[in-house]
Amino acid sequence: MTKLPIVRQILLDSDTGLLPYLNQQLLSTEFSHFKSQFGFHVDEYSTQVISNNNLVEIQTILLLTLNLLIVVDSQAQQDEATLHALEFQELLDTQIIIWSQNNQKLLKPISEIKGTFSELSEIPYLGGYLPGFEIRSRFYLTYNAGTLQHYKSNELTSSPESLSYSPGERTPVSGQYELIDANGEGTGLEVTSTAGNPFPPTSKPNQFYRLVDPTAHKNH
Repeated sequence: MTKLPIVRQILLDSDTGLLPYLNQQLLSTEFSHFKSQFGFHVDEYSTQVISNNNLVEIQTILLLTLNLLIVVDSQAQQDEATLHALEFQELLDTQIIIWSQNNQKLLKPISEIKGTFSELSEIPYLGGYLPGFEIRSRFYLTYNAGTLQHYKSNELTSSPESLSYSPGERTPVSGQYELIDANGEGTGLEVTSTAGNPFPPTSKPNQFYRLVDPTAHKNH
């Protein structure tokens, strides 16, 4: 069985996904007196890369918006209908937070949900129009999109010539170091660096240093 991408696992997995979970909750007795339907969209996302030892961790943050339509009794007064919508929103937000606390794919639970709902109006429902509200719940999902092996070897037995070093790291051995790209290919540029000093910044991102010629100590 092909493994689902992480974002699909978080949103759509039949056992742990947010949307199937909410669908199940909407069918529960707690929500039985509400008539609603919902969809979702992503407002924005960002990716941040965190280097930790020899690993590069890719974290993704999604700003997710749930759009819900809730139908109210056509005979209900404005205030009563508004309270009905507010009660629904509070119950829904509670379930979203509970889901996030139990979802191991998330790096941290949801801590804040920004909810709004429209004025009472005629909304589309099951092919027609009924009085109700459009409710929006917005929150962030933070998860680990992947972990990559850094270009530095984990093997302690590796020789200095087989390792690569990031800008700012301390130079282990004095000598000539070649600038290499993210694929480990040489750029043809070299720098001289002395043991204990930090490697200089690179002109482009995702570049590293590799020892090509250790300094020879000659006896005079």
